[in-house]
Amino acid sequence: MRDLVQTIATCFEQVALFFPGGDPKAQASFERRAVYLDSRTYSRELLADTLQEYHLNLGSNSETLKMIEELRNKETLAVITGQQAGILTGPLYTLYKAMTTILLAKEQREKLGRPVVPVFWIAGEDHDWQEIRETYLLNSRGNIVPCLIPGDGGGKSIGHQKVPAWETIEVQLLDMPESEFRSSVIKKCRQITEQAENLTHWFALTLQWLVQKWGLIFFDPMIPQFKQLASPMYEQILKMHGDVRDALAEGTKKWVSLGFKPQIQPTGGEVNLFLSVPERRAILFREEAFYLRGQKEAWSLDALNELLTRNPENFSPNVVTRPIVQEYLFPTLAYVPGPGELNYWAQLGEVFTKLGFVMPILYPRLSAVVLTVSWQKYLKKQGLTLEDVYSGLQEHRNRCVREQDTLNIEERFQHLRNQIRMSYAELKPLEDIDVNVSEWLERNQAKVKYQLEYLERKIWQAQRKRCKDQLSRLQQLEDGITPNNSRQERVLNPLTFVMRYGHSFVDRVSEIPLGDFGEYPILL
Repeated sequence: MRDLVQTIATCFEQVALFFPGGDPKAQASFERRAVYLDSRTYSRELLADTLQEYHLNLGSNSETLKMIEELRNKETLAVITGQQAGILTGPLYTLYKAMTTILLAKEQREKLGRPVVPVFWIAGEDHDWQEIRETYLLNSRGNIVPCLIPGDGGGKSIGHQKVPAWETIEVQLLDMPESEFRSSVIKKCRQITEQAENLTHWFALTLQWLVQKWGLIFFDPMIPQFKQLASPMYEQILKMHGDVRDALAEGTKKWVSLGFKPQIQPTGGEVNLFLSVPERRAILFREEAFYLRGQKEAWSLDALNELLTRNPENFSPNVVTRPIVQEYLFPTLAYVPGPGELNYWAQLGEVFTKLGFVMPILYPRLSAVVLTVSWQKYLKKQGLTLEDVYSGLQEHRNRCVREQDTLNIEERFQHLRNQIRMSYAELKPLEDIDVNVSEWLERNQAKVKYQLEYLERKIWQAQRKRCKDQLSRLQQLEDGITPNNSRQERVLNPLTFVMRYGHSFVDRVSEIPLGDFGEYPILL
């Protein structure tokens, strides 16, 4: 599959048809988008009133409240990103998304000469429990360890899930390395955990604490007033569900023809909305009636619209329509996606058009790899590059073990194998004694070979134990840079580094330059 981020960075014209908001590297795209947004109207007062009330509950600072007030102004635009409400904010890329949004809003505020505010859409309506229930940290020995919350979610939206008892989380943080920040960070985590009303609230409080000085606005789509605001869009999606489905299919077909793999793969009949009664289920359409996935009861369009009028909080968008609802509610200058999101947004251009919108600018989030001083030194000492680590260090491990072999283990075993082969060759004339001798010799030689291989494995295991310090360092390097054989930003939680370096780590993230869509090294 082609690398979409690199395609956008180096030859946007190849995919321009799928991103009508324009080239994220060209300022002219932002200027055109601003003119388009000025032609549309939004429920700014109710949006700002509800956001203000929500952020007062979050204990947000004056910078954030000032950004919310600016939303009342018809000149104000928004740069938006979003993510599931992972525990303790989830992996590093959540922080990178937030910081990209903050930095891009600040940049465009200066370049466009008008207010541009950063917004983080918390996907608390999602019910993918496995996606959010676990995060990973590096313990005091530099090894990767999970931090998770118990339970299975019960099919409910994340925003309806209770926050775990602090003791459940604390016991998983106690093995973090000692530092001047460890105690205060754990104390703050406890305060936030005990204050939070649900998992979405917990996520918002934690991420707000990390980026508090930049005025990031948080949006919780499960707040009743926001549901009421979005209900006309839900009604439109219900009415046009067939057109939306066809538009998605057409956009996907074109996208696949370019050599990309589709992220959204419908199974058939999707209306692209969920209904919670009380478990969140996808609404499907088949044989001229609506159904909830896994249920037999049929719904009419009138019945769904009546429920929407009475209880809009029961409805929520899916991956196809969430961007549409966002576009309906906010004057969205740009959206900041990750690589996977870019792929599914590329399938949605026809959907935006069908529902009367133009897709916003898609600005890929920052990508980074954190390198501590000890990791930098060890890479240099071993003559390794980041690409070597990404490719896997098994061969380097083997080389380290062989280089510390002062007794020529491999040569000695090879010599023994040669001697055994020659000795069995000397026994070959004995085959004249009996017709079965050949088979006996072959079976006996196989047993000797098996025992020799077993002995060789045990010797090398012992040799590796002699090299355990060096092998342990290599494992720590992999756990830190490619945890779980994946990219660091997709696995490790920001607290791994906040516990070591305090908020100065977040400050270093804020110094990453915009515009370079490659991986940026954060040297600590």
